[in-house]
Amino acid sequence: MFGPKGEAANRFVEAVLCREPSRPIQFSLNVPVAVSLSQIKARLSSDVIGKNAGRIIVGLGLRELNQGGADGASVANLLLLLVNELVNKTQSRLFLLTIPSEMFPIAVNEVEFLNTSIREIIKMNENRIALLDFAKYAEEFKEKQMARGKFGRSLFKEDGEPTSLCCMLLALYLQDRLVEDLKEM
Repeated sequence: MFGPKGEAANRFVEAVLCREPSRPIQFSLNVPVAVSLSQIKARLSSDVIGKNAGRIIVGLGLRELNQGGADGASVANLLLLLVNELVNKTQSRLFLLTIPSEMFPIAVNEVEFLNTSIREIIKMNENRIALLDFAKYAEEFKEKQMARGKFGRSLFKEDGEPTSLCCMLLALYLQDRLVEDLKEM
């Protein structure tokens, strides 16, 4: 998740552990080379399903759009297959993460299509899947930064790559949402 080596995912784990040092957490499947959604789906049984996770956060699809030459519809179809397998083979609560469109500036429409598809996937199984609308959260943050004028900081570089601020914002957002979800249970 976000950053060349899953920087936001790593920061999220550290933030949760700082707040909840006794909580067991194994969070991300960070791999040093690009792994497609198809490869992740093939590895799902060994890497995710067999772990008996209480919660699974899925933040996938940007790499497929950016490097794989795929469109939003094909990525959404792969994501739906992956989510269906997780819903059918685990008891875990799933969270799906939206992607800020600025992360893929050359194909904003494809990211928007994927985010709309994510919202539709959630509607099919609302009791097991929750939305992590980071796209909306990042947009609200951007508006607050714009109000600061020349002192505002950007979440993304011109090519859409996340800045360290973006990775930290995502980590804190995930940590807040996970803690909120744990309190609701």
